Amino acid sequence: MTQTPNANATRGIYGRSWRLLRSNWLIVVPGLVVGAVSGIVTQLLLPVNADLSGPLADVPASIATTLAVNVVAIVAALLSIAYTTGMANAAWERGTATFADGRRALQRDTGRILVAMLALGLIGVVAALLAPYTALLSLAAYAFLCLYTMPSAVVGERNGLAAIAESARMAYAYALPTLLTILAIFAIGIVVGILAALVDLMPLLGHVLSAIVLQAVVAYVTLLVVGLYRAERGLGTAETAP
Repeated sequence: MTQTPNANATRGIYGRSWRLLRSNWLIVVPGLVVGAVSGIVTQLLLPVNADLSGPLADVPASIATTLAVNVVAIVAALLSIAYTTGMANAAWERGTATFADGRRALQRDTGRILVAMLALGLIGVVAALLAPYTALLSLAAYAFLCLYTMPSAVVGERNGLAAIAESARMAYAYALPTLLTILAIFAIGIVVGILAALVDLMPLLGHVLSAIVLQAVVAYVTLLVVGLYRAERGLGTAETAP
C-alpha cells in the first residue's frame, strides 16, 4: 500500500518542480505555440462565417462559428495537455524532457485525454451551476477531487473516466498534500492575474509577456501535480527523481 508523502517530501516536490522547470524550459513552448496557432485560427474563422445580410441571417453562421471555435479550443487543449504532461513526466523520470516525450504522450494518450476532458467539462458545468447554492463548495470539491485526472490519464495510462475516479481516490487518500497544492495554485493564480493586468497595459509586448508568464505557470503546475502523482503512486519522489 502506498504511503502518504510526509510534509518534507511534499515541500521537496514544490522546490524540485521549480528546478525541473528551470532546467527544462522547453516545457513552456508547446503551450505558447498551440495558444498562438489556435488564436490565429480562431480569428480567421470569425470573419469567414460572418453574415450581416439580415437580422436573422447570421444565426446559422454564429452557430457554425461557435462550434468551430469550440473544436479549435478542444484540439488546442488536447495538444497542450498531452505535450506538457508527457514532457513533465519525462522530466521527473530522468531529469530532462524533449518535444519527443510530448509527441509520444499525444500519440498514445489522445483518446484517454479527450474522454477525461469531456467528463471534466460536464462535471465542471454541474459544479458551476451548484456554486451559488453551495457557497462555492461545489467548485472547491471539483478542484480537489479532479486534480490528478490528467496525470492519471497520461502517466498512469488510465482511461478517461477511470482517470477521474483514480484522481478522486488519490485526493481523498492524500488530502493534505492535495489541499496544499490547490491553495498554492490559487495563490499563484492571483499573483499571475495581477502581473498579467500590469503587463497588458503595454499593447503588444504586454500580451507576449503575459502569455509567457501564463504558460510558465501552467508548466510549473503541471510539473508539480505530476510530481505529486508520481510520489503518491510510488513512481518516484522529489528525493529519488534525477
